[in-house]
Amino acid sequence: MAATLVTLAGCSSVGPTDNPVARKLTWFSYLNGDDLRSRCGKDSADRYRLIFNADYNRHVRTYDIVGDPDRGGAAVEAHVIEATDLTRLTLADPFSAARGNTATLQLSAAQFDSFVGRLREDGVFDPPPQGLRLPSNGFYWLINGCRAGQWFFTAYPYPSSRFTDARFPELLRSIDPTGIAYPGLPAPDEAPRTLPSSGQLADGGVFFEVQIGRDGLGRYGLVGPTAPFGALLLSALPGK
Repeated sequence: MAATLVTLAGCSSVGPTDNPVARKLTWFSYLNGDDLRSRCGKDSADRYRLIFNADYNRHVRTYDIVGDPDRGGAAVEAHVIEATDLTRLTLADPFSAARGNTATLQLSAAQFDSFVGRLREDGVFDPPPQGLRLPSNGFYWLINGCRAGQWFFTAYPYPSSRFTDARFPELLRSIDPTGIAYPGLPAPDEAPRTLPSSGQLADGGVFFEVQIGRDGLGRYGLVGPTAPFGALLLSALPGK
């Protein structure tokens, strides 16, 4: 399969999905947290999205966490998407090999408070590094959400002290409900910092790069249109 260099275009995300077609069409919108941003400040629920990109073509895991403003605590939905495993392909579901694994977890009020405190200590709610560019074949955490009616967006690229000093990944590992191990990190001097060369792209896969900046309202997010076609196309996809 020929390699694909993806631009920032697609449909609007409505949240996490195990539909591989919808996931590809809405991935940039999902990374940008468009669905969370549109609801931010309209209700009292806090929402957090943490995405670990360990080479998009090999391993991606996501955590969507929604706080319960009435009872405390939060609901966690985790997805792990790895290189397609053809042994899971079934005739009843031709997309089964690319759906990934999904698991859920309920955090108590104390666990959720500890989680938010760890994010605060790691600077998640502070402005992100300026002009940061993240290649899809690289390793990084991207985090966004809505806390107390305020939008936040940041990233932790590897290798960097920001990445290695962060302690929230350790907390996520301890509560991860999927049972799937995190991949190992390459040596810092071997970690991709840019997209592959044109010759390497011919090996196949999906390649893209995202850049972090501010929009016209001063809010941080991905530079460029993330969902120019809206949610209409997404509603017509199988399984939605």
